[in-house]
Amino acid sequence: MSFLALPWVIGPIPIVVTVWAAYACGIAVATKTPTSGEAFLGALLLPSGLTAAASQLILSNQNFSVLLIGSQVFSSLCWFIIMHVSGFRPAPNANMETSSEKYPGALKLFAILLSAYITFNVVLWTFPGSDRCTIGKCFAYEWALGRKADVFARLYLGISFGALVLIGIFALLFRAFHKFYTTPR
Repeated sequence: MSFLALPWVIGPIPIVVTVWAAYACGIAVATKTPTSGEAFLGALLLPSGLTAAASQLILSNQNFSVLLIGSQVFSSLCWFIIMHVSGFRPAPNANMETSSEKYPGALKLFAILLSAYITFNVVLWTFPGSDRCTIGKCFAYEWALGRKADVFARLYLGISFGALVLIGIFALLFRAFHKFYTTPR
C-alpha cells in the first residue's frame, strides 16, 4: 500500500485542521454565533487550507511569491465573507481615539501591521526553510504538513499567518473609509 506511505503531498495535520474549520464555520453560520473563538479560527483556517490545496492542485507551477500574496489576500477576504454570513456586524462603539485607555491609534497600528506583513513575506521569500533542514526536522515537517518539495507545505503556514495580519490591515482600512464617508463635511 504505497498510498499510505508518508510523507503525503498534503499532510494529515492540515487535512484534520481544514475539516475541523469547515465544521466550525458551518456551526457558526447555522447558529449565528460569529463571536466565538471557533468561528474566528475556523473562518481563518478554512480558506487557508482550501486555498493552499487549490494552489497545489491547479497552480503548483506558478511563481511562489504570486501564489503566496494572492492566497493571503483571497483567504483574508473569505474570512470577512464567512464572518459576515455568520452574523458578525461591526457594532457602533465608542470612538477609540477618545477612549481613556492606552491605545496606539489607528495610524500607528496600521503602520505596525503593514510592516509586520511586509517583513513576514520578505522573510518567507528570502529564507524558504525547506531546503535547509536536517533529517529529523525534515521528517517531522514532512510528516506533519506534507512533502517539502511540493508547494502546499510551503504555502499553508504562510497563508494562515499572512491572512491573519491582512485581516487586521483590511479592518483598519475599512474603518478609515467608513469614518471618512460617514463624517459630515
